[in-house]
Order: sequence, then structure tokens, then C-alpha cells
Amino acid sequence: MSRLRSVGLLAAGTATAQVVSLAVAPLLTRLYTPADFGLLAVFTSVVGVASVVVALRLELAVPVPPEEDAAAHVVLAGVLVVAVSSASAAVLVGLFGGALSGVLGEPDLEPLLRFAPLCLAAFGAYNMLNFWFARRERFPAIAAVNAVRAVVVAAAQSLSVASRAGALGLVAGFTLGPIVQALGLIAAMSRDSPLRSTRITWAGLADVVRRFRSFVVFGTPQALVNALNQSLPALVMTLEFSASVAGFYLMAHRLVSAPVGLLGRSVRQVIYPQLARAYQEGAALPLAVRTTVQMAALALPAAAFLFVVGPGLFAWLLGPEWRVSGEYARYVALWLAVGFVNIPSVSLVPLLEMQRWHAGFEVVYLVARLGALLYGASVGDPEVGIAAFALVGVAFNAVLVFAPLMRLRSASAPRAG
Repeated sequence: MSRLRSVGLLAAGTATAQVVSLAVAPLLTRLYTPADFGLLAVFTSVVGVASVVVALRLELAVPVPPEEDAAAHVVLAGVLVVAVSSASAAVLVGLFGGALSGVLGEPDLEPLLRFAPLCLAAFGAYNMLNFWFARRERFPAIAAVNAVRAVVVAAAQSLSVASRAGALGLVAGFTLGPIVQALGLIAAMSRDSPLRSTRITWAGLADVVRRFRSFVVFGTPQALVNALNQSLPALVMTLEFSASVAGFYLMAHRLVSAPVGLLGRSVRQVIYPQLARAYQEGAALPLAVRTTVQMAALALPAAAFLFVVGPGLFAWLLGPEWRVSGEYARYVALWLAVGFVNIPSVSLVPLLEMQRWHAGFEVVYLVARLGALLYGASVGDPEVGIAAFALVGVAFNAVLVFAPLMRLRSASAPRAG
């Protein structure tokens, strides 16, 4: 299947999901308060941090081995890790959920955290299967489950308001999403799939874990730090200001990231296996550079447009009280646009075995962004913190665009010679 068609199929499914999410936003902002969305933001931040490491990044190893048997063992190893991680999360929530709610000053968060282990299990299983389906170019199935997920989540969150559940309705609807995705891919798996027919052995599982240990050892800490980067605003704003401020940020990020995600996730799923094959053939640099230029031409003008019209657009779409979200969205758009452009470069990191460098990079990035948010808190202005946070993101993501490409160029020179 061609790269253009693959991206198109995934984009169609993602487009359906994002259209549903965007369409229901004006309804949800009139059914729920900014504080409800703030609690959802904290929940998704906590789950988001844990979900990226729930499989110890073994999902990224699924497209790498040329042997189908080895790839199937990677998937099953990842699922076992997910099961252990989710069970551990259930214990931690039981022991420390109340303490975390108290630290953040939001006692209503404690019952919401009980959804976290189930959410993590579903996210982990879906991610492993997602990369397996991408490896086998089963993109229509991925697109279909993404679209169905959006409809189920939107319906659940909209209907939950009748029970006056508040933030609980938002969190319950959110949790249904990955459950639907995981079950959908399981149902779509053909009976003759190597994942079903391969004879799985403990020796084989141990072998793939040793073979791809760099994904675990270096990829997991790097992904954890990156997830903390993404989750910082909601957590810091809740701690330093209020859940309502976090809710305004969540809505800004949600609506801006929706169109960015329309192509971003699709390109990432398609480009990573193709870059892996191109790298083995010594042809990855032209593909990476061409894709990067195309993504920049698409993202940067859109970010500039939103920077101009953001506040008025949000007030018209969501209601006057959400104009604050539009102010935040102006800066979020700049950061996410450059993050969108770096997708091909970030996909090169595991192929070039740059995980150690990337892990150090993310630690410095985390410290810089935390400093930006704390500066906003020190002056008592969340918008200042968001602006500084986003501009730091622009600078660091620009570095992340060029560094892997330069490393790939250096690695390609001896081959060319």
C-alpha cells in the first residue's frame, strides 16, 4: 500500500474522530463547567504519563524485526507487561489516590482515579495491537476503530450529564475510548494472523525483550519525561491556581490538537515502518526531509491564523466564558505546530539508536517548561505561564527537528561513500 494511500486511510478515520470531537465541544462546554473539565485534565494528565510507559515502549519495537514470528513475540511480551503495569497501578491508586487528591487540593479527584488502571490496561493493549496492524498495513481497521471510539466517547459524555455526575461523566466517557479501540482491533484480527498462529514460547519472549532492551532502558525514561512535559500545565495550574484554569487550558489544547492530530497520528503510524525499511536500504534521509518540509508547509500557516483569531473564535464557538481558552490557544498552536513538524525526525530516534541522547534532551526540556509555568505562577498570571511554556516548546521542538536529520546525514555519508 502506498504511503499516500496509507496516510489517507488513517487520516479519514482520524478526521471522523476529530470532527465528532469538535462538533460535540460546544455542547459539552454548555453541559459541564470549566472545573469539571479541569478535573478531567488532571485525570488525563495522570493517565497520560502512565500510559506511555505501561508497555515499557515495546510497541515501538513491533515494526522493527523482519521476522513475523519475532514481531508476534514482541506484541505478546508487551501485553504481558501491560497486565503487570495495570495491576500495579490499581494497587498504587488504592494506596495513594487520596494523598494525590489532597496535594492537588481537589478531593473530587479521588473517585475519578479509580478508572485509571482500567484505562491504562486498555491503552496499553490498544497500542501494542495498533503497531501490529500498522506493520501489516491493516490501516482501514485502525481508521475504523478510531472513528467508532470518538462516537462512543462523545455519546457517553453527553448522556452522562443526565445523571448529574459532573466530572465523573467526562472521565467515564474518556475511559470507554481505549476500551473500544482495543476490543475493535481484537475483533478485526483475522483467524490466520501470525499473532494467532505463531507458537509463543517463554524463551521467545525473553529473547525479544533482550533484543530490544534499548527501547525499554532508554525509551521508557525518555517517554516518561516527555509525557510529564505534556501533563505539566494541567497539574501545575490546578496546584497553583484552580481546576477551572486547568479546564480552560484543557479545552484550548483539545481543540487545537484536534486538527494537528488529524494528520499527525496518521503520518506517525505510516512513516515509522517506512522509515525503518528505508533506513535498512540506506534511503531514509530523502524520505524524512521531504516529509518534514511537507508538514511544515501545512502546519505553520494554520498556527499563524489561529494566533490572530483564537480568542474571538473560541468565544463564538464555546460561549463567552471560554474566551480565556482562546487566549491560551494562540500560544498552544505555535508549540503544537512545531511539534507536528518534528514527527519524521522523532521517528528516526529509535532507528538511529539516539534514545540516550533523547532521554537527556527531554529532561532538560522538562526543567525548562516547568520553569516557564512556575514563572507564570510567581507573577500570578496563568496566561504568562502558558505563553512561556509554549515558546519553550517551540524552541526545543525546533532542535528536535534538525538533530536526528543531521545524525542521519552523518550516518548516511559512509554508506554513500
